[in-house]
Amino acid sequence: MDRLASAMAHRGPDGVDHVVAGSVGLGHGLMRITREDAFEIQPLTDRARGLILVADCRLDNREELASALQIEGTVLTRMSDSALIFAAYKLWGEDCAARLLGDFAFAVWDGAAEKLVLVRDHMGQRGILFFRTQEYFIFASDRRALWKHPLVPQRPLSDAEIGRMLIHDMARRDGSNEEDKITGFSAGSVLTVHADGRLETRRYWQPRADPAHEGKDEAYYIAAYRRVLGEAVACRLRRLQAPPGIIFSGGYDSAGIAALAGTTPVPGGKLIAATSVMPADYRGTIRHARRWVEMCARDMKWLDVRYVTREGLNILTGLQEHFIEHGAPAGNYHFVQNALLSTLAKAGARLIMDGHGGDYTLNPRGQAALAMHIRKGQWRRFFTELPGHRRLGGKSWWEMFKGDIVNMLLPAWIMTIRKRIQLGFAPIWRDQPIAEPFARELIDKGEIDPRNLRLSARARTEMRDQLRQTLERIASAPGPGIGMEAAYHGLDLTRPFHDKRVVELALAIPEELYVKNGRNRYLACMALKDIYPREFQTRWRRNDDEIPDFQRMAKAIEPQILADIARMEKSEVLTRYIDFAKIRRLLAARPTADDHNSGWEQETLLALGGYLTARYIEWVRRDNR
Repeated sequence: MDRLASAMAHRGPDGVDHVVAGSVGLGHGLMRITREDAFEIQPLTDRARGLILVADCRLDNREELASALQIEGTVLTRMSDSALIFAAYKLWGEDCAARLLGDFAFAVWDGAAEKLVLVRDHMGQRGILFFRTQEYFIFASDRRALWKHPLVPQRPLSDAEIGRMLIHDMARRDGSNEEDKITGFSAGSVLTVHADGRLETRRYWQPRADPAHEGKDEAYYIAAYRRVLGEAVACRLRRLQAPPGIIFSGGYDSAGIAALAGTTPVPGGKLIAATSVMPADYRGTIRHARRWVEMCARDMKWLDVRYVTREGLNILTGLQEHFIEHGAPAGNYHFVQNALLSTLAKAGARLIMDGHGGDYTLNPRGQAALAMHIRKGQWRRFFTELPGHRRLGGKSWWEMFKGDIVNMLLPAWIMTIRKRIQLGFAPIWRDQPIAEPFARELIDKGEIDPRNLRLSARARTEMRDQLRQTLERIASAPGPGIGMEAAYHGLDLTRPFHDKRVVELALAIPEELYVKNGRNRYLACMALKDIYPREFQTRWRRNDDEIPDFQRMAKAIEPQILADIARMEKSEVLTRYIDFAKIRRLLAARPTADDHNSGWEQETLLALGGYLTARYIEWVRRDNR
């Protein structure tokens, strides 16, 4: 237990403790975020009932729970969130999960029933990973902690995992019943581990529409947008002990959160915003977010903006440290995410937010809106929308007709055939940096289904179904992704657009309101009109990227990348997985640093993604010896 706790010291800056009861041990690292955390003492025990609880949590419905549990207000003010969960479990058992609202992951050892109960919040904002054998079950919030246990091997990714990463397999997989492997379980679930080793998993919630929001008019959804998202933001800011932070792009999603944050008093009266932009003196053609961020800072006086301009940083920065900390390949954006998180931590924040999730909840982009109106026979709406789409989409009439109408209406099977013809009847994954024999081997074994690849053709006019599928895929992830990276910096990341209340409103909003008057953030523009910068009402649809000069960065380090490729392709192990010649071709597709598309250089992104995967495989298998 001490060894596991030492690996999670970054999660417990305010104390670490554990309890051992026979063959069961539970530990907790304390990081105080809210005023109630001052009363936090974990693990919590009830010896008479044989219960032990540890929790990583922030509850938003404290008063509602206290009323149901008959806890007086004076007692509640000095009661931690974990103590509320403990009281809820004592009364309702495993069913208490459905009554909680907020971000939480907790574990209860129920000695009387001889079972361990693990629970994750609705959208998986907090994570639990575990490793099991026939005799042991070991769990933690962090993979590094699991590795500290002598039974848990720090083994490399399996062939299937490497292949899925290289080929962009989007299929959801439940690995909770697999042994001898670090895995997890879906959000909105209860995992029960019985003393005889049996595992039982059940979902207590899935992404769905709240019936109370269905069948309303436009005015209702505008008001509900403001009210529900505003409450989700306010719940995260109330009772904080340190100034909050936000990873800020200046887009509709993060700007909406920042704007709504101004209505809730916070320590220091400021929301610290870390944003990745080009330097202040840049005058080139690269599109970036600085002007939008400055508009927000002009109108939102509570923003304390910290600019990250990435001088001297690239995908090689901190690469070995990333491998050590995460035990997984680094993404193309790992270095700038690390810089943003470091900036927020140095500014004194502990709780931070971002706008991730807006695109597939309240602010869908609605690329298929015109085609949807045709499919539904809404011809008047179609012709009314055309001018707005043309004005705000930044496309010619022909580009809009081809991309926003024809391509969106084509059946998936026709799109697949067309793509195959464009590729010379090669597989749709042919441009990915995966070695073709390796890809075919995984497909033949059934480890990869080509229909689940990110590049596969899908029906696009069923926009709400796409949102639901995306939400289910997010919920199926065993961990909160960048949330773990934030924890290494002593930060607690929470996403208002992943709030249960926001999701249940989003799935009730009619598709016809995703886009109106050509505006694909229509509800946001209407609901937040008085707190958004006025320029947002006529803003183009295009988003700005976290690394606007990605192509420039890639060209600057290309000689080193090519030298590494020449060295790595001598390894039989690496060439089994990676097609290095394809990486070279992808890098050559955009010949200069000025041949960019403001963060959407797909060929370069694919090339460097394959390179980073090769570097990880080489590192973890030590093929460079």
